Amino acid sequence: MAENLSDFRDWSLLARGSADQRRAFDLLIHHRPFDRLSMYETGLAGTFPIDLAVSGSDLDILVQADDPLAVGPVLEAAFGGEAGYACRSVRVTDGPALVARFRLGDVPVEIFVQALPVARQMGWRHMMVEARLLALAPALRPAVRGLKQAGIKTEPAFAQLLALPGDPYQALLGLEALSDSALADLLAQRWSAMSK
Repeated sequence: MAENLSDFRDWSLLARGSADQRRAFDLLIHHRPFDRLSMYETGLAGTFPIDLAVSGSDLDILVQADDPLAVGPVLEAAFGGEAGYACRSVRVTDGPALVARFRLGDVPVEIFVQALPVARQMGWRHMMVEARLLALAPALRPAVRGLKQAGIKTEPAFAQLLALPGDPYQALLGLEALSDSALADLLAQRWSAMSK
């Protein structure tokens, strides 16, 4: 979908993507969750921007706020009336976060609020690594989708297909600093061997 990685900041590109991406775009246009969060820096992460959504995939909206826990009343006012709305605070590796979950139409939504800028949040960073891998090895997409349809989450699916050791979330972040050439070498070694 995105011609380069900076394009992912513009979720309207979903309108020109796959059927799943166009459906997500229509949902976002109809329900306007980003308008409800306009006072914050936001980004759409996860499987829809990189065209890996399967049945049950959620729209992941990342939000940056100096005090994540103080955003609770804003989320309640903006989304509290949506189906299945629930909100809770969590502690993740890089600090406290607020997570709200609900449904827009038939699609689950997760809003993840942290003090970090969107581009530094784990969900965004994982998506960027995954997008680079998919750009370098398009044959990964159906393989990842197949594992996701079997119930495996996105990051563990990539880690399994590329034989990345250890925690799959950290293993993917370990690829973040690699050049495209180094990633291509890794794919040639691990993906070509795994896909034979």
